[in-house]
Amino acid sequence: MIPNNILVQISKVCVQFQQHTALQDVSLDVRRGEIITLIGPNGAGKSTLVRVVLGLLTPQAGSVFRQPGIRVGYMPQRLSVDSVLPLTVARFLTLSNVKKTAVIQQILKEVGAAHVFKRPLQNISGGEMQRVLLARALLREPDLLVLDEPIQWQQQIM
Repeated sequence: MIPNNILVQISKVCVQFQQHTALQDVSLDVRRGEIITLIGPNGAGKSTLVRVVLGLLTPQAGSVFRQPGIRVGYMPQRLSVDSVLPLTVARFLTLSNVKKTAVIQQILKEVGAAHVFKRPLQNISGGEMQRVLLARALLREPDLLVLDEPIQWQQQIM
């Protein structure tokens, strides 16, 4: 029996891509309220582990448990938006299924991006985009918040 405070439990996970072993015998418990940082050199398997945690990649061996009904907020490292797509920040954030303008504006304020609410997504800076992506992840009111390359994100907005 897995305790309620464990959101994700990975046990002896192995992931292999052709002849390359990305993860071997990796175990991890992610508990509610915990902050976990994955560090390591390029190619160490950090992104692979995150994809397993998110359920985007099935390991060849081991087990993965996710708390039923878990809400995940994911902030990618970057997002490419076609320059011909007429999408404002406000409209982009309503795609997260939160339609209330006041809620969206409050989250944007909390991440320091209230000023971009009505601007086209293509016309905001890289740091502003990171803040918008964080707002989008937070709008889900996640049990688990996953930030891809948060150190890079922090450097961009400071």
